[in-house]
Amino acid sequence: MALMVLCTVVHYYTTGHMTLVTALKSIDGEFEAVGASLKLPFYVTLWRVTLPMCLPALLEVSRYYFVAAMTTVSAVVFLYAPETRLGAVAILNLDEAGDTAAAAAMAVLIALLSCVATLLYQLLGAWLARRTQRWRGREG
Repeated sequence: MALMVLCTVVHYYTTGHMTLVTALKSIDGEFEAVGASLKLPFYVTLWRVTLPMCLPALLEVSRYYFVAAMTTVSAVVFLYAPETRLGAVAILNLDEAGDTAAAAAMAVLIALLSCVATLLYQLLGAWLARRTQRWRGREG
């Protein structure tokens, strides 16, 4: 299972990387200089400034990885073991066995689970934005 998780992360790495690099580049570099001049360790600046500023992008990347991992078949189909129960692979197996209705039902379940996860990420993002993004001011 760890190999499949690693494979999925590597497979979709560029999208997450580009999103987070863009979020980090949008932060003014003076925050680190101010933290250094106040003799704060880098991890304090990271935890109190950088992470809250990049939190929306970080949540979006983790949501992207979750949905992509739920629907990926391309590389994982070669890595799973018989005792591993993957939904996307089960859909393929059910369809090949001629059980199209069960395959369709499994696909709908994966889509619903992805929708529920997206909704939960949206709720978490809104809650974290209220707690950590007050410095942005009110929008609208």
